[in-house]
Amino acid sequence: MRRARLMLTACLTALALATTAWAATPPKTALRHAGVAASQARRLVREARAAGVNAATMDRWARRLSMLHRERLPVSLAVEQIFEGLMKGVSASRITDGLHAFARALQGARRVLDRHATPQSIAGHPRAVRHALSDLVIARRAGLDGGALDRLLGRRRLTVSRVSAYVQVATDLRGWGVGRRDVVRMLGEARRKGVSRHRLFALDATLAHKAAHGQGLQNLRGMLRAGLGLRASMGPGSLSGPGGAMGMPGGGMTGPGPGAGTMTGPGGGVTGPGSGMTGPGGAGMGRP
Repeated sequence: MRRARLMLTACLTALALATTAWAATPPKTALRHAGVAASQARRLVREARAAGVNAATMDRWARRLSMLHRERLPVSLAVEQIFEGLMKGVSASRITDGLHAFARALQGARRVLDRHATPQSIAGHPRAVRHALSDLVIARRAGLDGGALDRLLGRRRLTVSRVSAYVQVATDLRGWGVGRRDVVRMLGEARRKGVSRHRLFALDATLAHKAAHGQGLQNLRGMLRAGLGLRASMGPGSLSGPGGAMGMPGGGMTGPGPGAGTMTGPGGGVTGPGSGMTGPGGAGMGRP
C-alpha cells in the first residue's frame, strides 16, 4: 500500500513538473513543438497579442495543436481556424471552443478517410490528405455525417483524390438544397458506375452555373442524374439536350471551373469547392 502511494505521489509530481515546464515555455516555442511552422508561429503570436489574447489561452491552443500533431493530423488546418477567428474579431474563449470542436471533427474525418482511401494513396501524399480531410470536415458541417459518408463512399477503397472529389460534389449538392438521401443515393450509384473525378468536377461546375442562374432544385436533380448517366429520363434543361447550355466532357463543355457560383448551404455556411466555410464563432475556414 505504501509503495502504491509513493508511486502515485511520484506520478503526480512528474505531471506537475511537466505542466509547469510547459507553462514556462514561450508561446512561439510551444507552437513550434506542436508542429506549427516557424512563420505561422511568429504570425500567430503576433496577431494573438495584438488581439489581447493572454499567454494562458495561447498555451491552451498550443496544447490542442500538439495533440493533433501527435496524431499525425494536419496542424495547419487548425491554425487557419485560429487565424480566421482572430481576423474576424471572435473572442478568445470562442476560438478556443471552436478549436476543440474542429479537432474532434478532424479526428472523425481521419477515421472516415482511413476507412475509404487506399493506404497507397494516403502514404506519401500529405497535401492530398490535407485537402481530403478539409473536405470531409466541411461535408460533416453540411449534414453528411459518418454514416452518410460511409454509404456514399462504399466498401471498395478509393484513392484519396477520388474520395475528395465525391465529398466536394456531395457538399455542393447539399448547399444547393439537394436532400442528404438523394445525394448519397445518386453519388453512391455514380461511384459504383466508376464515374471519374474529372467528370464529377465538370458536372459540378455545370450545376453551379445553372444554380447561379436560377435553375430550380427539381431541374438540378434531373440534370445531376442525366450528367452522371444514371437511370432516369432527362428532365428540362438537361446537360446535353437543347435546353442545356453545356455538354459533358468530350462534348465541348466550356463553363466555369469547379467552385463556380457561391451557394449558401445548411447552416448558412457551406459554399462551392475552394470557397469558405463559416467556422466556430464566425471564424471562416475554407478549403486549401
